[in-house]
Amino acid sequence: MQIKSLKISGYKNLNIDLKHETDIIAAIGNNGSGKSNLLEAFCRIFGSLYDKSSVDFTYEITFVNTENKTIRVKKEKTKKAIMFVNDVRQIAMENYLPQRIIVIYSGEEDRLWRNCIEENYKKYIANINKSATRGTNVMTELLPAMLYLNKFYWHIALLSIICSDSDDNKTFVKNILKIDSIEKIKFDFKKGNYDNYTNSEILRFIKYIDVKTEYTIDEFKQVLGTNNYNADDVFKYLYTSFTPISTKILDDITIVFNDNLTIEDLSEGEKKLLLIKASLEFAGQEDCLFILDEPDAHIHVSNKEEIIKMFNPYKHNRQIVFTTHSPTLTNCLDDSQLYMLDCGELMEKEKQAKLNHLIGDSWNRHEMGAFLANKKNMILLVEGKHDKIHIETAFHKLKEEYPTLDFAIYSIGGEDKIRPLMTGLYEAGDFKGKTYIAIYDNDKAGVEAINKGGFDRNEANRAYRKLRKDKKEHNNFFAVTLPKPSGSTNDCTIENLFDASRYEEAYKEAVNKTLGHFANKPISGIHEDIICKSKNILAEKSKDFVKEDFKHFRPVFDLLLEIQNKQITNDERTQENPAETTIQNEKTKEKTNYYFLEARGVKAKGYLLDESKIMEDSSIIVCKDAEVALNEVSSCPKSVVNMRNQLIEERVLKLVDAKYYIFTQDYTFNSVSTAGSVILGQNTNGWKMWKDEKGNTLKILFRKGE
Repeated sequence: MQIKSLKISGYKNLNIDLKHETDIIAAIGNNGSGKSNLLEAFCRIFGSLYDKSSVDFTYEITFVNTENKTIRVKKEKTKKAIMFVNDVRQIAMENYLPQRIIVIYSGEEDRLWRNCIEENYKKYIANINKSATRGTNVMTELLPAMLYLNKFYWHIALLSIICSDSDDNKTFVKNILKIDSIEKIKFDFKKGNYDNYTNSEILRFIKYIDVKTEYTIDEFKQVLGTNNYNADDVFKYLYTSFTPISTKILDDITIVFNDNLTIEDLSEGEKKLLLIKASLEFAGQEDCLFILDEPDAHIHVSNKEEIIKMFNPYKHNRQIVFTTHSPTLTNCLDDSQLYMLDCGELMEKEKQAKLNHLIGDSWNRHEMGAFLANKKNMILLVEGKHDKIHIETAFHKLKEEYPTLDFAIYSIGGEDKIRPLMTGLYEAGDFKGKTYIAIYDNDKAGVEAINKGGFDRNEANRAYRKLRKDKKEHNNFFAVTLPKPSGSTNDCTIENLFDASRYEEAYKEAVNKTLGHFANKPISGIHEDIICKSKNILAEKSKDFVKEDFKHFRPVFDLLLEIQNKQITNDERTQENPAETTIQNEKTKEKTNYYFLEARGVKAKGYLLDESKIMEDSSIIVCKDAEVALNEVSSCPKSVVNMRNQLIEERVLKLVDAKYYIFTQDYTFNSVSTAGSVILGQNTNGWKMWKDEKGNTLKILFRKGE
């Protein structure tokens, strides 16, 4: 099958009109852009058509099957879905639907399962015995129409592939999974449940193999051959034997390979590739829709391209839809296969083309999408990758000193490319609500670029400049050069913001790594190689530097804070002396009071947005790395559950060792109680639970009279 078009409105934040002509749909975009909602919408649409239920949103989807019939399904919010086949109205839809929807996800988050697959799965389980008794000539009925594959099916996937005689599958096992030998295959059967499968094909298959609990691979293949089974049968029968939670007749499979290794010894990326490969090979043949949520997650960069290669033999009669954050993966795709989403809407191709014209080859398509969809109010544009690395690292170390400062940062690929990008955005009017700040090296090239870049000269001796106004007033485009450390009179690049001893250490290491490799190289080439190596070494080692090593970065952040305050107030009369701004900023930092919440095995830290207005507005900013309880209690309000799920979906919350979540960024809640409820997964009185370092609650500190 191939999807030709999809219109959706009213499902979460989606409002899209997608036109499509290829066998792959890849959705890219930042967190909260609607990527996962798109996958959910596909599942909700076809799930409702399979079980003749309804959905509460409007859609129209058109696809072509392998018989070259054009199927169009239209559903208005309050009406039933109607189907047209080659423009002729059809009453019986089941003959024209995709044979199967296969959803593949090997991570911990199960939102797609809960929201879209679980109900269909329960109906399948309720009829599993009926399906099984119909015999092997109706094999597709051994699998549900909505097939969900996650980490619990790794063993079945591996066994099916190693039982295959396909050269392609043998190559996959050897070259991708690095499996050279299979020592044994062990089964754990649940014979007490056999009565639930009386006279079924599933039970007959299991009884053929339960004469032993342990096999060599040759012994197991012999049993399959003797009874006319193949690798395809292995996947389908074992899936149905293993899936029902309470009535399963297969409890577990253990495959031992490469001198006592098991599947748990494979990397997360290898196991994900295994699941994808098996699903394409065994779970769905022609006219199937494959849905994958970030298939490249946890896969080493060298293997990301392998995903696209894996799709190639199968995609001619299957539609593949997936989301990704990977530049490597997006660069393997054609533009016609890529769809950038922002706030639930498809981003205009013209806007992408405009950015491509401004940036050229400096960014890949994924980086362009991230830039266009970024929601930060402040965007920093820097010359090179090391500027980006060091500023991000320094801000991580000094963030507590700048609680109100927040920005995204992009490396443009040279000082000569910054001004054309800023001018293009300015002329296009593409700057509403944002501040763009160019940071140049304080050297000859950087100073020349800022002097010739259309920036007004310093305003009242400020250390920054504004992009020259044309017909539009703006307070959005600025440029600065790196503030030199006190006493420095030489050129200043980002490395000069560290004490000289730090760069000297990196330079020595670079020289040592270069010794012995001088042969057949020009002196200038050796010198450039040492400089490149030393910069890379410093960038890597700086991640372990102490806070004081970043002291010369403070003036950079003070400048950013001054510009941020200028935009917020839209007042040209800000302090004229940067030193005074620094002093004022230090006073603000000193006044920041942190509060703590500890319960249900997790700890969190935060600070009030404005303590002087806490009685009117109890907003609290929960700090990055604050811990969040893994599960909600049964009495947890639905609104809190929904908020937690949303934060997980937006990756504001990240799972840690399947024990708890942590915040990946500072996050503002509109009340201390809402923050506490989300963190603990239960209804919480934040006034009583948030405490200062001495154990005083917010109620004691701010509501003494109550």
